Order: sequence, then structure tokens, then C-alpha cells
Amino acid sequence: MIALVVTIVVLLILSAVAIGLSVGDNGIITSARNATDQWEQGAANEQDELKQIANFINGNTSSGGGTTTVADVVGGAKFEQTETIEDDNGKEVTIPKGFGVAEDSNTVVDEGIVITDGTNEFVWVPVDDPSTMFVEETVKLNGVETTTTVYSKLRIREEDKSLYTAGKPGETGKVKEPDVLSSYDTSSSFYKTILNFNSTKEMADSMVAEYKAMSESVKKYHGFYIGRYELTGTLDKPTEKAGTVLTASTAGNWYYLYKACQNVIKNNSDVKSTMIYGCQWDETCSWLEKNGYDINDSSEWGNYTGGKKETGSDPTYKANEIYDMAGNYWDWTQEARSSNSRIERGGYCNDSDSSNPASDRGNYGPFSSSSNITSRATLYIS
Repeated sequence: MIALVVTIVVLLILSAVAIGLSVGDNGIITSARNATDQWEQGAANEQDELKQIANFINGNTSSGGGTTTVADVVGGAKFEQTETIEDDNGKEVTIPKGFGVAEDSNTVVDEGIVITDGTNEFVWVPVDDPSTMFVEETVKLNGVETTTTVYSKLRIREEDKSLYTAGKPGETGKVKEPDVLSSYDTSSSFYKTILNFNSTKEMADSMVAEYKAMSESVKKYHGFYIGRYELTGTLDKPTEKAGTVLTASTAGNWYYLYKACQNVIKNNSDVKSTMIYGCQWDETCSWLEKNGYDINDSSEWGNYTGGKKETGSDPTYKANEIYDMAGNYWDWTQEARSSNSRIERGGYCNDSDSSNPASDRGNYGPFSSSSNITSRATLYIS
């Protein structure tokens, strides 16, 4: 009996010791739990570090550590803030918040840097000298008490000088921007019904403010983005991606296309989309010419085959990653001609590639619903 009691006491003592070793502050279970917690925290820290490295590689951080290049971020994540990076040659390009460098983008500015927000695509046009685009002078617009302190320095190709003369906003018989058309922009069926302005002056004020913002952006960042394609999508959901072209026939007229271009990019305070300006078209042509494209005879890279095509459908119709600037459809701009028409650019698929090349100008009344006309959005950084 005594031996049994001793055995039970020994077992109780051993059990107590075992329990203490398992669940005490230094017990096996507690130690295991602590080790698990430490491992999980370490794993979380490691993920944070990897995320920081990935953000740096994708250009999403401005903390030091070297210069981010286009090659580093091709096909990468969207930028979380607007940031300036460099191409392979050290030339700067600014990538806006909400956009990333497209997977099929080049890595040299003068070959075409393409950005995308997942749907829309734009190509960076460098502007080394903004004075080639703008004139600083205060002038009054056509038929309204609205003035602008900056306007376009438009470039008329030699073959068009018998038809068009570049002038200042407000001048009659000239091509100019920004400006309103006193023959049509005074109609409430245009400025109010379509564009939701309360008066022609309100429309003019808005156009001047937008133009000034665009010009200041170009001066600050030394460039702007041009739509990679002619306008696609619908009036409710306009896009800058390859596909069926949104024409004046489908949209209605210039005013609807103007509004559509402004609505390509929404809910991004770092950028603003708008219908392409004449001075932007001129600057893009000049840039293409510097890089070997003939802008006065576009037979080598324009669609003059006698048939309209989906924009972006044929890589032979692109220059520095921009599709269909020559031929295909006419592209309406914001450039005003006198008081009664808006300028379209780039020629048409049934026109001659030498008489209607990329640098060509034509004009239509803004009420036109021609199936041969579209437009193209541009993007400037706010």
C-alpha cells in the first residue's frame, strides 16, 4: 500500500512538472505560439519589404535609390503618383497617376512611349521648346467679351497657304485657337443642349481656361500625350483604344465629339483629356518629321487605300506608335476657321497621300454629321 501511494505521488509530481513545462511562460506550447507569431510577423515584414521594392521598380516611390527608367516599368503597375522618369537615352517623360507604361511601348521617347490606364492608350509627344506652339499676348475672342492671354502659333504647310492663314483669336478669315464661331457657337442648341453651357461666353471662358491649363502643362512638363488612336467607343463611353471609329455621323457633329474627347478620362485629377488642338497636331507632325516620317507625302505610312478601317487595325499605318494620323478618317480639332468652321487634319482614305497628307488641313461646319470625320483626344497633366 505504501508503495502504491508513493507511486501515485511521484506520478502527480511528474504530471505537474509536465504541465508546467507545456503551458507556463516558458512552456513548450507558449514557446511554440511565440515562435509562430514571430514567424508570421517576419513573413509580413518580408512582404512589406518586397512590396516597397516592387513599388520602387514600378516607379511608384519618389524616395532615392537611383533613377527609374522606362525600361524598368514597361508592362508594370499603374503609377500611384505622377512621376517623371527617363528613357534609354536619359530623356525625360512624365507618367501621370493612374497610368502605367504599356507592355508594347518602346523605351525611347523618339520611338513612342505608350501609356495606358488599362483601357485608353496615349503616346508622349516631347516639346523641347514650347515657344514653337504658343504666343503670349492678350486678345479678344470672336464675338464675345472673353480674352485669352495665350494662343496657338499655328504652322500652315506651304501647299495650304493659298487657303489658310494663321491668325489671332478674334481675327476674321484666319485659322486660330482658342476661339468660338460666331456663326454657330451662339446657338443654344449647340452650346447649351449639347455642351451644357448657359451662354456662348460661358463656353468661350471654358475653352480659354482649358487652353491655358494645357499650355501651362506643356511648358512645365515639356510635352503632352496624344491619343494613340482615332476616337472609338460610344458617346457615353468614349475611348482611346483600337476599334471601330466614333464618327460625326454616329456622334452627331463637332460639339458631340468635343464633349466625348473631354470624357475619355474621368475621375483622375492628375490629368485632363480634351479634343486635340491644332497646335498639338502641328507639334506632333514636327516631331514625326524629325524622326524620319514624311508629313507632306504620307504614302509610306498612311491609309490611302480607298477604304476606311478600324483604327489600330494595321501596324503599317502608325508612326512612333500613333495610328492613323495620315489618311483613314479626317480628325477634327479645336482650331477655328474664320467664324463658321472647324479644322480637321490628316487627310482621308480616299484622298491622295501627297495632296492630303498628315500635315494637311481641311474644314467643315461644326454641324456636319459626315461619316468621314472623327476626332482624337489628347491628354495633358494637371
